[in-house]
Amino acid sequence: MAPECSLTLPHPPALAPAMPPTSTLDYQTLQADHPGYGTRSMIEVSFNLVNAIVGAGIIGLPFALKEAGFWGGLLVSGWVIVLTHVAMYILILSGRRVGIYKYALLAEHALGKVGFHTVNFMLFFQTAGSAVGYYIIIGDTIPVVLGLYFPEYWLLADRVFIIILVSIIFIIPLSLPRSIGAIANWSIFSVLLLPIILLSIIIRAPAYAPKHDAPLTWTGTNVFPAIGIMAFAFVSSHVALMNYLSLKEQRSKTWGWTSAIANGTSWVISMTFAIVGYMSFGVDAKPNLFNNFEGDDVIINIGRFSLGVSLILTVPMAIYPARSAVQKTLGYETATRSPTNIQHYIVTFVLSLAILAFGVWVRELGKVYQLVGGFASTFLAYILPGLAYLAVYHPAPLAFLTRHRGPTNSTATERQPLVEPSDHEHEVVFHDDTNPTWWLDAFAVVLVAFGAVVMVLATYGTLAS
Repeated sequence: MAPECSLTLPHPPALAPAMPPTSTLDYQTLQADHPGYGTRSMIEVSFNLVNAIVGAGIIGLPFALKEAGFWGGLLVSGWVIVLTHVAMYILILSGRRVGIYKYALLAEHALGKVGFHTVNFMLFFQTAGSAVGYYIIIGDTIPVVLGLYFPEYWLLADRVFIIILVSIIFIIPLSLPRSIGAIANWSIFSVLLLPIILLSIIIRAPAYAPKHDAPLTWTGTNVFPAIGIMAFAFVSSHVALMNYLSLKEQRSKTWGWTSAIANGTSWVISMTFAIVGYMSFGVDAKPNLFNNFEGDDVIINIGRFSLGVSLILTVPMAIYPARSAVQKTLGYETATRSPTNIQHYIVTFVLSLAILAFGVWVRELGKVYQLVGGFASTFLAYILPGLAYLAVYHPAPLAFLTRHRGPTNSTATERQPLVEPSDHEHEVVFHDDTNPTWWLDAFAVVLVAFGAVVMVLATYGTLAS
């Protein structure tokens, strides 16, 4: 193994003539595509990741425990979150190794054109499906509360009206910046609402428990679709690279701790919610747990409203990678260029409106969980990071996939930015610690095998049902 070397630079060296960024928009553009321009601390990025992970999927975890079996579901969830953390870590190692920081471009570099188009499709399916799920829950929560406490304003109880209103006022404006780091503070606020959501469930759910049977079984009737729901709940590989780029100290070790904090926090929050929900409603648990409660329960309505607000701030976290996938497909975003302002805003508005339309139309949250989780989440969370790592660090076995790779090598790596930062910016730390290890190699193989089995069986089980 080569020895580690650590180099601290005042700023990334410019190998070509460059102009310093002159505005916040310049830095957002650079931070969205190139290393060395991150401005966020480890804690801020961890909150961003927690916000991305703990979204609509958390509401379906009690339902997943029912489908997988209580004890078996808990064990599987622990295994899933460990694999998720490792996948996010080796994905960043792979990107740093080849100097590529876009998910689809990294897939093309590692797996050729097949990888590029497959990942773009899966990214869009996953993130757009997630946003649709968030909209479904917003429509199931906020109108219930507003309709109960403001009955004189009948529109406030209308699901379609509320979804459209919050989209226009909050979601679309939050989706306009280029860099995901621009909404870090909103992510912190969203995450801080989670204790309120959990407390409302913990306080009130036991009162409903005597009416429901909650057997502590080892296996359930739909284990693999349940794993798909868990993958949907915990997947965040699709936002790993962009969150890494927003990190001020861009070292592998720092990213490892950031990912560990985010995934560990997300697992504790999510499974606490899942256990309390399952023990209270058992075999009657619904895909949206709040639908198990009565509509006039005051404490639950506080949780309902908090969940709705939290997800309003989470929808943009899904729109960012979905937009990136569309821009790559259209050729607006490549290894050597970023979309123009007009292209960026047109794609953002059209995509946001399309997702909004599906969020209004689709009502079956359980099927969204199972299909998106089983089909797309397992591929993005496990299969692709494992394959990318193996292709980057051990390219020979997968060389047949890269014969038609295309020009994906980034011209903006850690050593070669497109624009030189201004003198007042923070120091950028480059740490050359991306050497492979036997245990990372083994985990990469496990990720691919586990993801493939779950993807096939979960998707088949969902479609068959």
